[in-house]
Amino acid sequence: MTGVEVTAVDGEFTVDELAARTGMTVRTVRFYASEGLLPPPERRGRIAYYDARHRMRLELIRTLQGHGYTLAAIERVLARIPHDAAPAEYAVHSAVLAPWLPDQSEELDRAALDRRVGRRLTDEQVAYLASVGALEAVGGDRYRTSPGVLGHAVELLQMPIPPAVLAESAAIIDEHATAVANGLTDVFARAIWGPYQRGELDHEQVVALLERMRPLALQGLISAFGRAADHAARRGLEGD
Repeated sequence: MTGVEVTAVDGEFTVDELAARTGMTVRTVRFYASEGLLPPPERRGRIAYYDARHRMRLELIRTLQGHGYTLAAIERVLARIPHDAAPAEYAVHSAVLAPWLPDQSEELDRAALDRRVGRRLTDEQVAYLASVGALEAVGGDRYRTSPGVLGHAVELLQMPIPPAVLAESAAIIDEHATAVANGLTDVFARAIWGPYQRGELDHEQVVALLERMRPLALQGLISAFGRAADHAARRGLEGD
């Protein structure tokens, strides 16, 4: 062998090693690199070497994909993270963007969707499931869903309730849930994200706050809805 042999140093990976570390294929790693989602590797001779920056980005990509984020959405997230960001920065973004509910999403074609539901769905039924947020069309007759949400929506579909009533109820819930979510996001931006960006909170504090806030906010929302529903029912009876 002629010339100087180039070897990796600690903390560096070849593309094969990087793929193995992140549970991806070499082809997938190269695809993300070609899409600009990874910074260029360091080349020494004919070999490209990757480091912790590439590994953390790939792990965040995999996490966000598991949460149902599209490639375009992932690209926007990564564009906000400096290439030299510390591992804790990635942990914060992963915590912020994690879904509020634990169900992982999955992608199904129409045949797999029918098998999951246990019967053949009509186009109208699929449209209803999409209207209530149980399905998200991703193109090519494929849908993204989470098992828990889909299961509840299918149960409603099987009840002797007119589809128009279900659709109207779903629209009311969606409207007010969106208002609550926007309000909570504004609070988060002022009380947590702003101080974090100014250096008043560290990474560990932000992650810990999010882990505590989510279940408390969800429980508070359920309790508030229960109280409001009770009051509405009493007003309805008293009005009669």
